[in-house]
Amino acid sequence: MRSPDFELKIVSLVRYVDACSPANRHGDCPFAVERQGERTCREECRGVVASLLRRGRSTPEQSLHAFDARQLRLSEPKGAPDILWHTSSLLQLVVAAARAHPIDPNGAINLRRFVDVTSALGALGCRGLDPDHLVRRGVAQYIKLGLAAWINKLQRSDDPRGDWEHANKWRTFFEESVPSEAASTMSYIAATLHGPAARRLDTWLESAPLEDILMWRPPTTPLESSSTALTGEAVETWTWIVDRFTQTYLDRWSLSSLKREYSFVKGAWNPNAPAELLSERMIASTEVATALADRTLRNDDLIDPAMMNALVDQALALLQDGQRNAAAALFEGARLLDPADKMTQNNYAFCILIDKPGEALRLLKDLLQRGAPVPAVTLCNIALAESLLGQTRAALEACEQACQSAKDGSTAILWQKSTKDWFAEYTDVRRWAVRFAAELEEAENASSSQWRRRPEQFEA
Repeated sequence: MRSPDFELKIVSLVRYVDACSPANRHGDCPFAVERQGERTCREECRGVVASLLRRGRSTPEQSLHAFDARQLRLSEPKGAPDILWHTSSLLQLVVAAARAHPIDPNGAINLRRFVDVTSALGALGCRGLDPDHLVRRGVAQYIKLGLAAWINKLQRSDDPRGDWEHANKWRTFFEESVPSEAASTMSYIAATLHGPAARRLDTWLESAPLEDILMWRPPTTPLESSSTALTGEAVETWTWIVDRFTQTYLDRWSLSSLKREYSFVKGAWNPNAPAELLSERMIASTEVATALADRTLRNDDLIDPAMMNALVDQALALLQDGQRNAAAALFEGARLLDPADKMTQNNYAFCILIDKPGEALRLLKDLLQRGAPVPAVTLCNIALAESLLGQTRAALEACEQACQSAKDGSTAILWQKSTKDWFAEYTDVRRWAVRFAAELEEAENASSSQWRRRPEQFEA
């Protein structure tokens, strides 16, 4: 059993490390060293914390087991992130903040976003990941897509953030690349990737103060386009770090990240990152080789799967923020890039389901015939679309099929009805189908109550 003195030492060490600024290490810290002209931590400092407090830091033995970024994020305690969070969770929070508008839907500054991202960057800095390089190079793509989605949304709605002090400057910023008569979701996305606006964005990301980037403050003076900003090995390395700890499945990584991972696991490349941090996730070389081979077979893709996934993640963030039309616009753009992608078709249909149930139903039935990725989820969405069109019997049949095909414990994002509006949330698929069917049965005043009795099995 640990003594009070031992516990006090643990607490003192954690507070000492937590208060250590990445830009100015404690001068009296015996674990601070000079590296490339900057003071940083030696491995021993983080090793001491990891050995005393295991929460939030995986050992190499643990890393050999399946890595699940979402489960790691869900395992963290509520509140602002701290040094005890998993590296994956901290990076996921930074990515989420990068693509989220710094102003909330009501027009006020999103202080929670700013506090969370700065706290996460501080904790990552204590582990040897430079916050400046992480933002400018590792999550630059997410910032670009977030800006593109928001600027496009301003053209479609009366978003209160249209009155934001920087809104007109960003509109002007994109005018040269996206004329008003040609404005569309994909035109704004394309402008952030190629052309004059993209080069100016790269220059802004490379030269603006870090706080300006986090708060999406546009440049105050005209920027000269740079052909060298945010390119080369540095960007690929930081993109690899972000992919490695935020993407569970290798097919969601960028091609450059897969190549770097393969070089890393084969010992042909030594990244300038703490060995202890990299050991939090260990991937077999055979898995990486298989992913690279699969990607080679898909070399006819119009867009890197990693970019497609970034578009999908941006749309899901908009959806969870209650912005159905903006999310649908992004998914529609993603469908234009890859019309055959089943998951993108499913997500687009999901976004328009409440507002355009007829079109959504057509897309969902087509998807079911082509082989839906998760048939039970598609059937739940078909049930909702049928009910919105007044086809109660067809809706109940879809619920029955969803119950039969759903796997035990499977969850998905499905629509729920509140007193004011619809909202999307993760829920048990079979439970949703049963309860939705019971609600339909009750609304119809049906003599049978078979569906209304079924929810009781979930409460047992």
